[in-house]
Amino acid sequence: MAVTATAPATRPSAAASRTGAVAVTAALLLLVAALAVVDITQGTAAVGAPEVWKALTGRADTADSSVVIASRLPRMTAALLVGSVLGMAGAALQAVSRNVLASPDTLAVNAGSYAALGIAAATGVTLPFLASSGVAFAGGLLAAAVVLGLSGLGAGTVRLVLAGSALTLGLTAVTEGMLQLFPQETEGLYKWNQGSVAQNGFDGVLQMLPVAVVGLVGLLLLARKVDALALGDDAARGVGVPVRSTRLTAVVLAALLSTSAVTLAGPIGFVGLCAPALVRPLARRIRAFTRSRARLPVA
Repeated sequence: MAVTATAPATRPSAAASRTGAVAVTAALLLLVAALAVVDITQGTAAVGAPEVWKALTGRADTADSSVVIASRLPRMTAALLVGSVLGMAGAALQAVSRNVLASPDTLAVNAGSYAALGIAAATGVTLPFLASSGVAFAGGLLAAAVVLGLSGLGAGTVRLVLAGSALTLGLTAVTEGMLQLFPQETEGLYKWNQGSVAQNGFDGVLQMLPVAVVGLVGLLLLARKVDALALGDDAARGVGVPVRSTRLTAVVLAALLSTSAVTLAGPIGFVGLCAPALVRPLARRIRAFTRSRARLPVA
């Protein structure tokens, strides 16, 4: 009697994985939305939840409306934007370097952006907002390239952290020296270096939003190639992935995202390092999160 082997059914598990990913993503979105609602009720002004609701429905007085519309809503929007771009940038950098400690902080992207802006300010040149973003992008990208060159892509975490920490300390020293030597030209840069999502209106958010969207969409389009890099350079080349250009493009896009956050809110640390780390336990339980196209947005 002939025995026919039957291939195991994989569709249910794949469907369950997708369902789990959708459920987790929806739960995270609801959590973020709830925290955003709480955020706009918090502040130094005596404007609580009832006043916020009146301001949003157009029934509040001028002072309360000004606090909510010109300060708290822009702050909340900036926090969402900065958190999104830093989390996605960190996840992308970890994927292409195959190093769980890669982030805008450990690759000195934030320090490079800050140093570039400090040098530009010390020269006395007044730059518009988008031009400042371009200067920060150049500085951050150069710093990331130096760190990756010193540590080696895919090398151990110790070399990456040492190279990034050394360059961060050096760039920070240069920037602090600029602040001391040119106090008038760099006025306000020190406070900006502390990192804050406080905003005065939506102008900054609206100017950085297109830059962030370009970076986010670019990384999502690159997600399949980034997944192939996890197999190793030789295996990725074997399936037709241009390894060098893929890695370079991903690093450039991640630097673009990081510097947009730096320009908007100053250098805010550890978000790009922690967000991907929080996603990794989910990926062990839900297979869909092992793919960059699902993992990057969640981060």
